[in-house]
Parts: sequence; structure tokens; C-alpha cells
Amino acid sequence: MMLSNLKRASGLLLATAMFMNGDSAPAQSATNDTKLNAESFATIHRKIRPQNGESRWMEIPWLTDLHEARRKAAAEGKPLFLMVSGKGISIGMC
Repeated sequence: MMLSNLKRASGLLLATAMFMNGDSAPAQSATNDTKLNAESFATIHRKIRPQNGESRWMEIPWLTDLHEARRKAAAEGKPLFLMVSGKGISIGMC
């Protein structure tokens, strides 16, 4: 029983070591179709870039000056919408 547990543990340890070192079979079976080259990079880059109409918030004429935004909002009778980053630095007002 002790020898069986030892074999099982050593097999698991060997499989883990192979996986951690990148010696696993799936990682080595990549074909040229899946490797990144200049042509595939351009194709992938076109697909992941924002498409027309996808980022409508970028079409808003954001203001970055709080005083100017408050003056404009008061003149037009509109509320302010503030977007701030994690450190409290404003990135845009509408």
C-alpha cells in the first residue's frame, strides 16, 4: 500500500513538474496557423479595435475644466456628469 501511494505521488509530482516547465504536449502542438506573425497580427488587430458606433461615449464633447463645465451647465440649465479615475482625478465632464 505504501509503495502504491509513493508511485502515485511521484507520478503526480512528475506531471506537475512537466506542466510547470512548459513540457506538456498541448503547448508543443501549436501549428504555424496559430503562431503570431506580421500578417496574423494585422488581422487580429483589426478585429479587436473598436468598430464604428461601438464606443459612442467617445463622441461626446467632454470638458476637462470643472469651472467651464459648471458655467456651461448653468447657462444651459443642465446637470453635470462627472467621470473620475481611481485617484480622484477627473477625466471628463459633460
